Amino acid sequence: MKKIMGITMNLFVIASVIILAAGCSSPKDNDENVKTIQTFLEKEFTGPTDELTHALEQEGAFPPKLEEYVKENYSPLVMNWEDMINTNHILLFQRVAYENGYQLKPTNIDIQKDQDHAYDYEVEVDYMKDGQTNTATITARMNLNDDGKIVTIRNMNDDGLLEKMEQ
Repeated sequence: MKKIMGITMNLFVIASVIILAAGCSSPKDNDENVKTIQTFLEKEFTGPTDELTHALEQEGAFPPKLEEYVKENYSPLVMNWEDMINTNHILLFQRVAYENGYQLKPTNIDIQKDQDHAYDYEVEVDYMKDGQTNTATITARMNLNDDGKIVTIRNMNDDGLLEKMEQ
């Protein structure tokens, strides 16, 4: 009888742990807004890729290849990519990296939901040039609309990344 009780108790504990673990799979894992932000941040802080480099090499302030790149990569993520370009919320870090011979790579991305459509994020970014790697931590708050598209990025602190890449 004690053996049956012990087995039953062990099974109960194991089942409780499994249920608790399943219930604790963070809402972040199921939050489409977090997935959108994650994708956006990966695009913003990875590269410049060969495709983006080719687009940036074209003549003009905003050549057709660059517009095509932005539409393809950012339209699914942001409400108005033109506004985001004009306010330097898209490709700012990529352009500076390209112009100064750097490569960017995010090493850690943390996204925290604050309010209904407000999210704080922190991204650790390695920036590499001539075999040397440094790290900066970028933080900001991002708002999304009801359709899950990024509307604005505010309160950004780039940990001096732009300035360091321009030196």
